[in-house]
Amino acid sequence: MTDNNLPPSNIEAEEAILGSILFDPGAIGVAASILPIEAFYIAAHQQIYKAALELHEVDKLTDLLGVSSLLKDHKSLKGAGGTAKLAQLLNQTISATNIDRYIALVLEKYQRRQLIAAANEIETLGYNNATELETVLNISEEKIFNLTTNKQDKFKPLPIGDCLASVFEKIEQGSSPAYTTGLEDLNSLIGGLIKQDLIIIAARASMGKTWLACHLANHIATEEQKPVVFFSAEMSSEQLTKRFLSMHTGIDSHRLMHNQIYEDEYDILVHGLTKLAQLPIIIDDTPATRLTPILVRSVLRRIRSDQGELGLVVLDYIQKLGDRACRNRAQTVGKFSGAFKDIAKEFNVPFVALAQINRGVESQANKRPLMSDIKDSGDIEQDMDLGLLLYREDYYNQDTDESGVMEIIVGKNRNGSTGTCHVHFDPSIGIFTKLIR
Repeated sequence: MTDNNLPPSNIEAEEAILGSILFDPGAIGVAASILPIEAFYIAAHQQIYKAALELHEVDKLTDLLGVSSLLKDHKSLKGAGGTAKLAQLLNQTISATNIDRYIALVLEKYQRRQLIAAANEIETLGYNNATELETVLNISEEKIFNLTTNKQDKFKPLPIGDCLASVFEKIEQGSSPAYTTGLEDLNSLIGGLIKQDLIIIAARASMGKTWLACHLANHIATEEQKPVVFFSAEMSSEQLTKRFLSMHTGIDSHRLMHNQIYEDEYDILVHGLTKLAQLPIIIDDTPATRLTPILVRSVLRRIRSDQGELGLVVLDYIQKLGDRACRNRAQTVGKFSGAFKDIAKEFNVPFVALAQINRGVESQANKRPLMSDIKDSGDIEQDMDLGLLLYREDYYNQDTDESGVMEIIVGKNRNGSTGTCHVHFDPSIGIFTKLIR
């Protein structure tokens, strides 16, 4: 607080902004997009500015007559200081050219007041022993991050006209809401990985779901140059890194896992290390017992603040999370899938979560999994936007003519077609390519 124990404010700058708006109606266009009503400390100033915004929204002049008439109609002219106050603001203004500087001064004081309010709320939370510490820390961090990014909440009610304007702009620009998968046939079937979608990749153990996740992560990091965050509750960061390295070098992943490299592979290894180091892939191998939606949000928030818009989030794997001794595992896992769908929307990113298939499919004649075969499925099928089920005939039958073929079965697609595509898969180095028959 200031020396006189009052919240931070700059009354002169507030008056200068309002005077500029009354003096030059074009000034409201500068302020409207960046200056919220709450930024004004004086209540009367808030009322005057609110009236000016209302006039601006209907393309009416924000001059002395217009603002005073609207305030009078709303029976708030007296509370705003009357016509004398408006005249005073206008008379002391000789130019609106410095409005940007005045807005910056008012915003600074507003943010300081927000910081004080957040600090008071955090202090109250700290004293509340009934709230878990992890929740307190997450709420506290979120409050501070919201202040530093100075962004308004994007999740708010909107007239469909505003939605249509945004839709038309994106159609006109030809921008795609989806990232390509790097697999032509899969793209044709699902249309790519759509932002804000929860995508489940499910398969039996060792079928190749982690490899497919690595392929998608590597492709988007390479093509989009946006941060890809890989939460590895299954593997250590070293093991997962070696998988990516195998993809980039062609060195057998099993040998890499045991640090066995042939002499003639060192040049390839160095080249792969250099190339991989340039990709914006971030690995978080927090143990499954500690990995919660709160922690995931916290990590993503920090990365987005530091590196900008995210490209993809991957989690390996969903049934590994939570209390595994819990009686109702389906309900527990369902809470995670719902939280991850919310995170996909909040961060405007495709969220890929891997999942295990029940071992019951092993006893079936046709071992291709169905959506209902996802282990502890609960609400997973309901929450997901896209469900990919993986199957390899050569996993069960080494003499098959389908050696090296992976079937990617689209069991659910909220935004497109279902069906099956076939790709070539080399499990020794994790490479996926178009299948040519």
